[in-house]
Amino acid sequence: MQLRKQLTDYWEERAETVLSNFNHKYPDEIDITNICWMYGIRILPLDTSFLEYCGVKIESIDGLKAYSVPKNKDRQGTIFLKEHLPHVERKLLVAEEFCHLYAHHTSQLNIDKYAVAKMEEQAKRMSAYLLMPSRFLGQVYEIAMDEAVLISDIADYFFVTEEFAQYRLELIFKHKVDGFTTLRGKLGTLEWMDW
Repeated sequence: MQLRKQLTDYWEERAETVLSNFNHKYPDEIDITNICWMYGIRILPLDTSFLEYCGVKIESIDGLKAYSVPKNKDRQGTIFLKEHLPHVERKLLVAEEFCHLYAHHTSQLNIDKYAVAKMEEQAKRMSAYLLMPSRFLGQVYEIAMDEAVLISDIADYFFVTEEFAQYRLELIFKHKVDGFTTLRGKLGTLEWMDW
């Protein structure tokens, strides 16, 4: 099956640059913790004592699940992560914080809320490309030529949440996607309707 190559955006190119340093053959081989380690990024518990030890001053960590602090060089830094999170949630948070460190090199404490919102969207976008690369989505399209593939299947294949998988697919199709199926030999997207 020949699919036309989607135009990549800047954040997809950055994610592909990161992934080019690894030889992943399947999406479950994308280990964000290992990627962090290879880039010199530490992951520590989100705890007041660890933050203080690293010289980070935050008024309160209540409600905070993850926070990253960049170093002054080489896209390095530290990700502070709330302990005992479900594995998939942990993976998504670490990926987004990695993308902040890789792309932004700045602390969000000293910038306005509009700049923070823009940085959050950029990190989310890059993390979607990082955890769900186009080359592995092609495998999903091929499977869908033989049988319907639902968003829950796609999320399981990439080991992400359904919401995250939908976000990634919206970057491609510009609308909500709940699955793929074929009709008369053509691949199409599914979107469930609420009644």
